[in-house]
Amino acid sequence: MNKIIFLLFLPLVLILTSFNSNESITGKWVFSDSPREMEIYNENNKYYGKIIKVSGTEKKEKVGHLLLLDFIYDPSEKEYIGHINSPGGMIASGILSFLNEDKLKFRIKKLFINKSFTLIRIQ
Repeated sequence: MNKIIFLLFLPLVLILTSFNSNESITGKWVFSDSPREMEIYNENNKYYGKIIKVSGTEKKEKVGHLLLLDFIYDPSEKEYIGHINSPGGMIASGILSFLNEDKLKFRIKKLFINKSFTLIRIQ
C-alpha cells in the first residue's frame, strides 16, 4: 500500500520541484523612478543585468553598461546576492528580492550607504 501511495505522489513531487522559481528574475525591467530599462539574463548559473535604455537626461549611464554582476540565488534568504557596477566604476554589494511576481526590490550597500529601488517587469 505504501508503494502505491509513493508511486502516485512521486510524479507530482517531480513536477513541482522541476519548476525553478529563481529563473523568473530574467527578463526586461524598468526602474520605477526613471525610464531606465535593464535586461537581466543568466550566464553560467549567475545573473547579470545590462542597461538597455536610458532617458535623455541620464549623463553617466550608457546603453550596454553591465550594472549587475555575478548575482546568485540564495534559497535560504530567497534573494539574489551579487555586485553592482556603478557607471562611475564603484563596485558595491547588491541584493535583489521579489516584492511580487512583477516587482523586484533592488538594494545597494556600500559601507554605511544603503539605497533601494523598485524594478517593474516589462517583459
